[in-house]
Amino acid sequence: MKKFTQITLSLFLISSLLTSCFGNATEETKPFLIPYIAKQGEQTDIYLTDLDGKKKVRVTNDAFLKSDPSILPNGRILFASKRTGTWQIYTIRPDGKDIKAITDDRAINNFRPSLTIDGNIIFVSDREKKTKIFETDLDGGSLINLTPDDYYYDYPSPLDDGTILYLTTQLNKWEIWKMNADGSSKTRITNIPSNPISLSAMPSYVKDSLLMSPMLDDSFVARRRLEMYNLNSKAIYTARDSKGDLEIYRINLDGSDKRNLTQMTGVDANPVVLRNGKIAFTSDRDGTFDVWIMQADGFNPYNLTKTRDYESTR
Repeated sequence: MKKFTQITLSLFLISSLLTSCFGNATEETKPFLIPYIAKQGEQTDIYLTDLDGKKKVRVTNDAFLKSDPSILPNGRILFASKRTGTWQIYTIRPDGKDIKAITDDRAINNFRPSLTIDGNIIFVSDREKKTKIFETDLDGGSLINLTPDDYYYDYPSPLDDGTILYLTTQLNKWEIWKMNADGSSKTRITNIPSNPISLSAMPSYVKDSLLMSPMLDDSFVARRRLEMYNLNSKAIYTARDSKGDLEIYRINLDGSDKRNLTQMTGVDANPVVLRNGKIAFTSDRDGTFDVWIMQADGFNPYNLTKTRDYESTR
């Protein structure tokens, strides 16, 4: 018994020492931060906020335009900025220090950066006159053109299985397509009346809020059928409805189950699927442009930023 007590005490001391040295934060206890763009006067800067919008941190404070911020696994913020007169891609620490350029091209615009599942950056570039999708590593090397065809491309959005969603004019009209990580097997997803304007990818692991609702029929057959139908990767995009309002839609990658997630008068645009499966988007439904959050199926929207400034996910 005495030996057992000594072993237990030793393990406790070791555990306490490790905690004091490295901290006890886990992935679950880390604050979930959302980057966004805020415009005050003529200045556009990157901010971070938590999920309830109570803690806001200003990351940048300069006169250069910025867009499309996202958080990398190492905590740095990936974004595009017009610091050198053309749009280039950068990373920066959340405290606003140590800005690093990934691209640095004269007379060429590089923008809309996203992180792929293998840790590379895909982005849009006009280096070949028509905008194309390129891939590079985090150091800006090994540049690969994933879309060498003679069409316009925009909004590359990678999925967790390596598939890349994107917009293109391949059939003389903007539509949503998909391709493999190496640019092969390009396939059209949508054939819709209005042009998709912006795009984000929703991984297959994201479940609708309905699946977690206590009101759901708990019979095994009903629940299993709904779960199986929901386990599909999806495209989240902006397009105009029949009244001309900008709305956010969702569609499966086979073109099925198209849904209007917002159905509000005015502007709902720039959707960004967050790591927790929720959708951040830009809306003027409260009178000014703010960043909003909603569930994957459009339920429970709420205003995250609530200021008089122009604020947007992109």
